[in-house]
Amino acid sequence: MAPRRGGAYNDLPMDALRVHITAYGCQMNRLDAALVAEVMQAAGALIVADAAEADVLLYLTCAVRGHAEDRVFSNLGALAARKRRRPDLVVGLLGCMAQEHGEAALARAPVVDLVCAPGRLADLPDLVARARAGERPVALDPRREESDAGGAASDAALDRIAVGRAPGGEWPGQAYVVAMRGCDNFCAYCVVPYVRGPERSRPPETILEEARRLVGGGVREITLLGQAVNRYQAASGGRAWDLADLLAAVAAVPDLARLRFVTSHPGAMTPRLALAFRDVPHVMPHLHMPAQAGSDAVLRRMNRGYTAAEYAARVAMVREAAPGVAVVSDFIVGFPGETAADFEATLDLVRRMRFAAGFVFKYSPRPGTAAAREFPDDVPADQKRRRHQALSEAIAAIAAEENRRFVGRRVRVLVEGASPRPNLHAAGRRLRPGWGQLRGRTPCHRLVVLDGPPELIGREVEAEVVEAGAVTMFGRIPEE
Repeated sequence: MAPRRGGAYNDLPMDALRVHITAYGCQMNRLDAALVAEVMQAAGALIVADAAEADVLLYLTCAVRGHAEDRVFSNLGALAARKRRRPDLVVGLLGCMAQEHGEAALARAPVVDLVCAPGRLADLPDLVARARAGERPVALDPRREESDAGGAASDAALDRIAVGRAPGGEWPGQAYVVAMRGCDNFCAYCVVPYVRGPERSRPPETILEEARRLVGGGVREITLLGQAVNRYQAASGGRAWDLADLLAAVAAVPDLARLRFVTSHPGAMTPRLALAFRDVPHVMPHLHMPAQAGSDAVLRRMNRGYTAAEYAARVAMVREAAPGVAVVSDFIVGFPGETAADFEATLDLVRRMRFAAGFVFKYSPRPGTAAAREFPDDVPADQKRRRHQALSEAIAAIAAEENRRFVGRRVRVLVEGASPRPNLHAAGRRLRPGWGQLRGRTPCHRLVVLDGPPELIGREVEAEVVEAGAVTMFGRIPEE
């Protein structure tokens, strides 16, 4: 492509560049942000927290919902004035939206200088260099129907970065580790199989090497990631591995305190995996398994591959194996053809399952998906809003009831850091000298806010729950 920019800035060496990374969407994107930081730092660049200080702005994007895409393009559009003041600022569109829109993103967002798909993140230093030289490079992953040779090479490059990366995640003692990439489920509403490619499970020895390095660097909690992580299948050491095998191996890493996995597909929830909650040390009693709907008719149109009764049976199987498991779900309201009776079936499922938490989204057509091709978006926007509110309120009411069961009990809290809202529980509160408000998670992933010294960050403490709401429980460290 023809150069469009130039200037003295382009003569700066890579080690003089300041890079800011913004990640939208799922945990996979937040992990990808860590890999981007790693690869850019290895090339000599400096990662900065303030976008205003940056020479390079990289946006890791989400294509799952229309609202998420609109927000990204709106934020890119807001950079126009800054680009006019400094035309040599490099802006990169990365991740799922990059793969979805490809070269068309350059026309829709003129401020964008480079486009990089999820599997091409290892190429970023070269892409940034080409953008600084005046090109507008576009690096995409192979299409699903093409040979997987290019994808295998990209995965190997990402694995090398991941295994060597520094610890770091949502908080200093936590880290995400990719168990598998891509998705083969083809839910009718979802663009992920098209932008992330087919399922590829990472070799267990690579995952274990990464886990050992992370725990050796101070990580206490690891979360294994996959679009449908419980479909993990690999061969190593002359035998087949599933997710239960992988959990047992990672849990055996010395000094690891907690192990989680997200996100699980109901169709791949097996008795063997359910027993891992009971039998594998350090596997936390927390299962994120989206139902998406409680109506069989809607689930068929969604191509989810199970009925509401089968979903409920999977939950019962897990709870029978380990009664304390907190189950979290996702739901889509307003899917094409959803009737009032369909929505009532979803409310009924929520009431019966008593989820510890849930996330509700309004359906939006995604280009290229089966739902966008085959079904009219026929649920009015006001109906979507009302159903979103009603379902959210039902989930919150049940979550509050479940959380209140913990009041008066002692729980183990792994402290993540300072509370972002330090006066959240200020009524009648008297802080000891040197203490502040901290936040952490129970084994079942419930959020606990408590007062304590900063030295507790990264440590597991016992706290008594004194109050509980739908999202947050408040605790205190016993005097003894």
